[in-house]
Amino acid sequence: METSQRDMLLGTLTWWGFHALLIWMGVSHFLSRDITDGGLFASDLFAGSLIGATVLSLLRLSVGRHLLRIIALIGILLVLFHVWQGKAQWGSLTDVAIWAYTFYSFGPSSWRHSLYTPLGVFGKLKT
Repeated sequence: METSQRDMLLGTLTWWGFHALLIWMGVSHFLSRDITDGGLFASDLFAGSLIGATVLSLLRLSVGRHLLRIIALIGILLVLFHVWQGKAQWGSLTDVAIWAYTFYSFGPSSWRHSLYTPLGVFGKLKT
């Protein structure tokens, strides 16, 4: 089955766009943070880890993919913790959707997993 140009373009745009979203999520945390307290919070470590793992994933290193899956699980657990405490907001649904997609899209069951092979999904031989 041949990969069409349209599928290649959509796959590439999705891959780069989702990485851009993950980086923006990490960067926006630091841009909106109040720096007058001078402390380091767990949310800072989470956002920094997200940025680092995304950069490693952009370099197509498997460790980046694994770290993104761990961060996605932590993100889902944080949202569930907020729901359990009764502090859930409508944005929590968006967070769960983003983290669930992150967990799926960087997993072995996804076609994006093949992006981490030396040839990548679009460079594979067509059958």
